[in-house]
Amino acid sequence: MKYRFIPAFVMLLAGLVCCILSVVQGWPVMTSLVALVIVLLVFYIIGQIAAQVVGRVHAEHLAALEAEKKRREAEEQRRQEEEERRQAEEEKQREEAEGETEGPDEEQRAF
Repeated sequence: MKYRFIPAFVMLLAGLVCCILSVVQGWPVMTSLVALVIVLLVFYIIGQIAAQVVGRVHAEHLAALEAEKKRREAEEQRRQEEEERRQAEEEKQREEAEGETEGPDEEQRAF
């Protein structure tokens, strides 16, 4: 819907150029009108094609942005999970180290 005015704009701009040229060149009225109708039809079709191309490119751009956003979110989640796993391993190693240092002291206290 954003691009619905492109064909009309292209068509009217080409029609304006055609009218100006026909007046400047001094063409007869019937020749000018036939040329104007042909120009309007051709440039309306060209405008339709241009609007479709612009819409498709814009949609692909939005899809690429969305895919990049999802990729970044997945990467961030993977980093968080990796960080949590690393912290859990460090905590486990600290607990094991504390357990090893406490072990001989407890044995000595038992005697």
